[in-house]
Amino acid sequence: MTGSPHLVAAGASWDDGPDAGAWIAARLGPFGASVGHAVPHGYDAYAVVPVPSPADDPQGTEDAAALARLLDVLAEGTGDQPVHCGLWEGWGFLHDHGTDPRDAPGMGTSVVWTGDGPPDAAEMERARAEAREALAARRVERPAAEPLHLPHRAYHLWTGPLRSALALRHEAVPSLVWPDDRTWCVGVPIHTREIAVAASADVVDALVADLGLGARRASPDDLLDIAD
Repeated sequence: MTGSPHLVAAGASWDDGPDAGAWIAARLGPFGASVGHAVPHGYDAYAVVPVPSPADDPQGTEDAAALARLLDVLAEGTGDQPVHCGLWEGWGFLHDHGTDPRDAPGMGTSVVWTGDGPPDAAEMERARAEAREALAARRVERPAAEPLHLPHRAYHLWTGPLRSALALRHEAVPSLVWPDDRTWCVGVPIHTREIAVAASADVVDALVADLGLGARRASPDDLLDIAD
């Protein structure tokens, strides 16, 4: 199955179904804010990586910036094996497979003007059309495939190289990222201020040693800082 232009540019494509993530559900803790629900139980070690505050990252790309730095540390042990990513199906920038992004549900436009009076009807329609085109260019067509169903959430999966985890960073980052050999797993809950990592002790040691990450050791029972 092909991917969006952003995925294709990153060397990735949507999965044909949920099989790559079928192992995850049985190893998650109860639904909630715990590290052990963001990433599976059963790993040797766990860490939490803070997401920069909006004040530190005014462009609103704080999740992507934190994930990018984390991937830098994970890259050495990951090599060139495929990496799997799970994107929450509820993001508003997604539109259904086969629909026109200009008018698919989830997008609306309005016209704001200044001056003594409103523009004429032709000018307003032209402005709306330009706005629809601009917004449509940012939208992503969801795959025509069954998503991965986990407790209270479902995720569209794609597979590609490690850096493809950032393919949709213009809108959102995946909530789950793991390599083909499952030696680590990254969890980025929706509206989170912290990223969970499950891995070997050596990998967690490397994360904690990277002062730029600000990572701390954790357990599956620890709670993440997730916005209400």
